[in-house]
Amino acid sequence: MFKKTVVGSLLALLLVTGTPFVTQAEINDKDCGDFSSQQEVMEFWYANGFNATNDPHRLDGDDDGLACEVSQSEYNNFLVSKKANESSTDIAKVEVVDGEKLPDTASNNPLMMLFGAGIAGLGSLLLFRRKSQQV
Repeated sequence: MFKKTVVGSLLALLLVTGTPFVTQAEINDKDCGDFSSQQEVMEFWYANGFNATNDPHRLDGDDDGLACEVSQSEYNNFLVSKKANESSTDIAKVEVVDGEKLPDTASNNPLMMLFGAGIAGLGSLLLFRRKSQQV
């Protein structure tokens, strides 16, 4: 009796839904027709980091690394404009605050100053010694 109820419930579910087991990936699957323009396709492709070997939506039918038959030159122009926009926004994010502490980029180590003075002194001794030998 229990088996008949379970089998009947599964059959009813199959008839009502048509496909009983649909994964989330299949629900969110994109096709070329889902995009209104090639610009939108390129934005989606770039934002998700897709390429010829990573194409879960199967947008690259000929495995050339370009989605929905976008030409290589169009995608290259898109990448150039994208990189230019990213770099300009990175520059805009840098703020200069008056009175802010400067980074430690130079050494003020007294030992290094003595080392430099020693090398300069050694150089001058060698120069004077050479001049005295020539006279």
